[in-house]
Amino acid sequence: MINKIVLFYVDGFKNLSSLGKKLWLIIIIKLVVIFVVIKVFFFPTVDNVVKNKNQKEALFIKQLTTTPSIQNSKKEK
Repeated sequence: MINKIVLFYVDGFKNLSSLGKKLWLIIIIKLVVIFVVIKVFFFPTVDNVVKNKNQKEALFIKQLTTTPSIQNSKKEK
């Protein structure tokens, strides 16, 4: 069953026109930019922010135990 589905899509991509192939290339490039480049530059990991293991554990516990709410976000601003 899965083999038929995969072959269906493979056959469909093989028979695409040149315009369709170019459009899919543009879509793939956009996805790479969105998920790789923007994440690397705008969403730092905890390892980049906190170096100490104890601080990482404390941050993890804090994020698990606190619930974000509208009032808390307004107070922080």
